[in-house]
Amino acid sequence: MGLIRHIRHRANIYAWRARYFWLDTPRGGAAKVATFCFAVFVVILQLIRLAVASLVPPPAGEPAKAVYWWVVQLIILVVSAAISYAMRPKSEKPKPVAGDAPTVEDGADVKHHFGDCWVSDEFFQAWRVTGTKPIKTKGGKK
Repeated sequence: MGLIRHIRHRANIYAWRARYFWLDTPRGGAAKVATFCFAVFVVILQLIRLAVASLVPPPAGEPAKAVYWWVVQLIILVVSAAISYAMRPKSEKPKPVAGDAPTVEDGADVKHHFGDCWVSDEFFQAWRVTGTKPIKTKGGKK
């Protein structure tokens, strides 16, 4: 147990050091720029490779096989989208909340509390149930 705990501790320390380097140092900022440039370079190479592959004619019989695989992938896409739509969680309409107004004696004095303290008695000066009537507004002036 001691060795595994030591390894996890060291991994955590190096993860925080890498995070500090990446987010908080000037060299980390330069590393971000270099990583972005490398990613752009890879994308450009892939686009060139795609352009070359589209210009070279394929052997006889290959385009028909490519169309079949494209159709198979399209069918898989449609089926997975239908399954995702059918399995999504159903949302229920929110029900209006009924408020339970506390019982207050008529003529009770408002108590003044100073500082941080725990108040055990309930006392409300006003109570109004909100959220039970739909909001209806017009777009014009009032």
